Amino acid sequence: MSTADNNCDCDCFDEGDWVECKLNTDFFGIVVGESDFGRFYTVQLAGSMEPKLFYAVTLRHMDRPATGAAGAKLPIDDGNVVDFTKERELRKDTTTRGAA
Repeated sequence: MSTADNNCDCDCFDEGDWVECKLNTDFFGIVVGESDFGRFYTVQLAGSMEPKLFYAVTLRHMDRPATGAAGAKLPIDDGNVVDFTKERELRKDTTTRGAA
């Protein structure tokens, strides 16, 4: 989700800011709180309701992700997507594309 020209070195974020983790850009979301005078930030991860605590220096601002009717879309590698809502027959020779 990171943009190549996004070199934010901010260590101060406001509630409602879109941020991503510098260590793993698959983790991104909205700042919903802070503690210890901005040393730690609580981020609600996109695609879930789960809040996670991040150390300030591990975060950077990001462009607001494109949203559709379902809200923020998580980055998906179309070559390795398994739909767990559909029944699949599993055998020794069945390919699960890395899901099992």
